Amino acid sequence: MAVTIDAKAIQARLGEAGLVLVDVRGIEVWHEASLPGAIHLNVYDYFIPQSDEAGIASLAAATEAAFESLKLFEAKTVVFFEEDTGMISPRGLWFHEFLGLEGGLILDGGIKAWRAAGLTIEPGKGPAAIIAPAEEGAAPSRPFRRELIASIDETGQAAMLLDVRRRSEFTGEFVHPCCARAGRIPGCSHIFWEDLIEGGAYRTPAEVAALALKAGLRKDQPIVTYCHRGARAATALYALRQAGFEDVRVFVGSWHEWAGRNDLPIASGA
Repeated sequence: MAVTIDAKAIQARLGEAGLVLVDVRGIEVWHEASLPGAIHLNVYDYFIPQSDEAGIASLAAATEAAFESLKLFEAKTVVFFEEDTGMISPRGLWFHEFLGLEGGLILDGGIKAWRAAGLTIEPGKGPAAIIAPAEEGAAPSRPFRRELIASIDETGQAAMLLDVRRRSEFTGEFVHPCCARAGRIPGCSHIFWEDLIEGGAYRTPAEVAALALKAGLRKDQPIVTYCHRGARAATALYALRQAGFEDVRVFVGSWHEWAGRNDLPIASGA
């Protein structure tokens, strides 16, 4: 599954009807310099505290509102980009897919690749939006792809879990200030998300597949990815998809939610 597009391919399509470029970096850097005509969307800051059905519906409603404000439901091709391929542009694509939309892509290599190709940069201006918490009890007006999400209960029952955080987070040596506990979900495999990236772009499908198989993942088993709050997990999801792992979901509550549940087990150490 191809989810990326390179800078020159985008440049050749500038001005095409239905093409929308979405800068997901900080709004200040978008204002300073961005791709021609790019709009801005903050996909990073909001996360759901609970991944029950009400929480998932609230996430869909919040995302729908932001996408509606930018008229992204009317677009044919939406390209998300950041400084390079990191943890934000895949999250943008994941939200796009979560809303049931097609035609979403990631600018592989990000704006660094655009600059390296000698292409035009201009100050960001125009529409901007933030995925922000919806009102209590909110639900989206459109269907959404529930199957792309693993709830906390589904994560606890998953056959294959992949932790993509730093090694120190995985072992429990590093404690997030916002988390009550440190460590990992018992039984999970580990691949550091940055190992799926090389030179600011996704590694080849063959390289990702080799890392995944070494970590014990299987293409014939559903996989749930998680990190701290769900962003890095989306980066891993698309790396795995491109490598032929078709059934991959994100535990949207990730470690932040799991650690807050004292009734759930944790593991630590190497």
